[in-house]
Amino acid sequence: MSGIFQEIFERARQEKRLLGVRTSQGDPTRFAVGYVLSFSDEVVVLRIINRDGMSTAIQSFNMADVFQVDYDDQYIRHVEFKADNLDKVYAGLKSPAFLEQEYLTVPLLLERAHEQNQLVNVFTQIGMDYSGYVRRLAAEQVLMECYTEYGAPDGLVVFRIEDVRNFIWSNEDTRVLELRLSRQRGGSEG
Repeated sequence: MSGIFQEIFERARQEKRLLGVRTSQGDPTRFAVGYVLSFSDEVVVLRIINRDGMSTAIQSFNMADVFQVDYDDQYIRHVEFKADNLDKVYAGLKSPAFLEQEYLTVPLLLERAHEQNQLVNVFTQIGMDYSGYVRRLAAEQVLMECYTEYGAPDGLVVFRIEDVRNFIWSNEDTRVLELRLSRQRGGSEG
C-alpha cells in the first residue's frame, strides 16, 4: 500500500503526532489512537494512547484492514494534549481550605468558585452540565462563562441555583480545560 496513508503515517511518525486508525468497517465509529512506531506495506504499529492520554499497548494493524486514517482532528488533538501534559492533568488534588472549615451549601460553593476564579463543572437537575467560571451570583441565579472541552468559548448561561444537582471543583477535565485556557491567554504553564 502506498499513497496518502503512507504519507500520513510517515508524517505522524516524524512529527511524533497522534493519529487514529479505523479498521472495523462493521463498526466504523471504533478506532485506535496512537503514535506510529513503524509501518510497512503490510502493517502499521502504534503505541496506543487511551482517551485519558495514557499509553496502553503496542498494537499492529494489517494495512489491508485500514480503511480510514484520522489526523489532527479535535478529538485526537485533545488526547494528544493530555498525553503531552500528564503531569499537570493528573497532578495531586489539593482540597481548598474552605471545604474543611465551613458549612457547605451549593450557594457557598458557587461563591467560592467565583471568588477564587476557579473553573468548575456544574450539573443541573434537568440534565445540563456547564464547564466554566462563575461570573455573577445572585440570591437565586448564577451566570457562568462557559467553554467546550476543547477550550472554545461556549457563551454565557444563567440558571437557577436550586437546579444545581452536583458540582465538580477540580477533575481531569477541568484541569485540562484550565491548562488550555491558560495557554490561550499566554500563560506560562507547560
